Amino acid sequence: MKNNVLFILLFTSTFIFSQHINTRFIAVDKGATEKFEKGVAKKTKTFNSKEGQLRFYTFQVNTGSNMGNYMRVRYEDEMKGFDVNPSKEAMKLWNAEVSDIMTNMDGRMQSLNKNASHVVVSPFSKPLRTVMEYTYKGGMSDEFWRFRNNVAKAVKESGADIFMEVWGCASGCGGNSVMVVFGHDNYEGLAIDNSTEWEKVYNKYNELNGEGSYDKDISNYAKSLEMYGRSTYTMTFRPEMSSPEVMSIDNLYTN
Repeated sequence: MKNNVLFILLFTSTFIFSQHINTRFIAVDKGATEKFEKGVAKKTKTFNSKEGQLRFYTFQVNTGSNMGNYMRVRYEDEMKGFDVNPSKEAMKLWNAEVSDIMTNMDGRMQSLNKNASHVVVSPFSKPLRTVMEYTYKGGMSDEFWRFRNNVAKAVKESGADIFMEVWGCASGCGGNSVMVVFGHDNYEGLAIDNSTEWEKVYNKYNELNGEGSYDKDISNYAKSLEMYGRSTYTMTFRPEMSSPEVMSIDNLYTN
């Protein structure tokens, strides 16, 4: 896969998993959450649960401006996969079950930057996600990607248990937008990833790139961002409203 395609979420075409995603946030009308979740689960089970069908995955946002909303993600191995639309029957069921109680927001097309990512386990095994969205300055792309690529190498070489996807936005975003997604077992795992596991990454980064390189590069990385070019939120994977793991992978290798 080509690097830095300006288009994320994360894979080699050898595996049945996506290299490109279409994401959108969904706001549900007050008091209609149960109906929405049942409707999405029904539609997904009926039309998105067998090989050859379109793949959709659902997350519920825990923090930030979209707290309580959902992120619905469609995966495709190649961009041309998006030329295939949901069937009329699928749309009929979706419209009948949920379309009148929800609002789509912030639709985006994103593609994986493989070199900046590190995913060696099924995404289903890391249900809690930390999402960091960045917008970097066009004149400082080298500083931005130097850190992202080097830190991915450090994660791999250190053996740290870090699940990290880096997605570049092709459409629907302002500026040079990138979404970095970390996967965790749970909140305890999040704390461990940010301390014990990331210390391994920090030390390996300095070993690979020279003493003090991590602090220098992350400082330049911060300078590469637009003034309001970073935001962070968490979200939880909702498997009952998602295509099954068998349509994804058992093990995912990006290195």
